[in-house]
Amino acid sequence: MEVFKVGFKSHVKSGWLIILCAIISSVFPYGLSVIKHININSVLWIGPFMFFVMALPAIVVHVNYYIVNRGDIFQYFYQDREITFIHKGMSITFSLDDIDYITRYMSYNQAANRAFVGPWEGYNHSYIHLKDGHVLTVTSLLVPNLRLPIQGDKIIIKKGFIWLAKRYNN
Repeated sequence: MEVFKVGFKSHVKSGWLIILCAIISSVFPYGLSVIKHININSVLWIGPFMFFVMALPAIVVHVNYYIVNRGDIFQYFYQDREITFIHKGMSITFSLDDIDYITRYMSYNQAANRAFVGPWEGYNHSYIHLKDGHVLTVTSLLVPNLRLPIQGDKIIIKKGFIWLAKRYNN
């Protein structure tokens, strides 16, 4: 059995590139002023500008994913091939055979297993559509990489720029 929930560890694992952007954008103006012998006051604006350009999309997605999956628990039972999804105290248990299809939203680089260009590219989310009509939202903050052993034709991968997740979980 594997249990996933949104906690400090998942925040750090998903947001480490945001933290790296904060460190780089804090140090860069100082380094630029030392190397190029420029007055630091004239290059101080570069740090916040770099941070907002590089990290703001990732921060928006991170907060969105937190809002969508905060307090949720995703339990996967390997031997029984069952999943239990708990949202706001409500629990739904289903087998992998009950999945109609899964729609996964990923960046181009993540879908192709390439290196990330921006800190927002590590995020992805999936909608699990069950045969009974339920749709569950699972973000990478809850389950870092949702790879379930189901038929490939049941998994639809949508590649593109960063997507915000919607809360379905009905």
